[in-house]
Amino acid sequence: MNSRPAAALPIVALLLTAAAPARPRTGGRDAVELIRIEERWIDALERRDAAAVAEILDDGFLDSTYKGELRTKEEALAALRSPARADADQGLSELRARIYGETGIVTGINTVTARDHSFSVRVRFTDVFVRRAGRWKAVAAQETLVEGAR
Repeated sequence: MNSRPAAALPIVALLLTAAAPARPRTGGRDAVELIRIEERWIDALERRDAAAVAEILDDGFLDSTYKGELRTKEEALAALRSPARADADQGLSELRARIYGETGIVTGINTVTARDHSFSVRVRFTDVFVRRAGRWKAVAAQETLVEGAR
């Protein structure tokens, strides 16, 4: 009787397990930490604190804006510093963090309201983080307009 097929079964099972997609974790310390980073990010945007935002963003960060523009970290920081940027209050809702090993994904809604009341929008976002040297860094962002200006 040939035992090679039987011996191959554990190897095949191991390969199938390794190839299976990772199941996300939705709770725990990492998820809480990512939600706190999102809150710090929004706070820094409201205060126009480019240094604080720069700490959150990875050097390779790319942002797909709700306008369809693709911005690098430096371009996003330049937009934050721009005098043309409206002063606005921002509020997060529907936050959900999922962890896939060393990658974290946060989704939610950001409600942005101009302080002069000239506009208010709701933007659905997805932010992707990677843990680098023990710290979460945002590597990508995508925004979609949910409700237009009023």
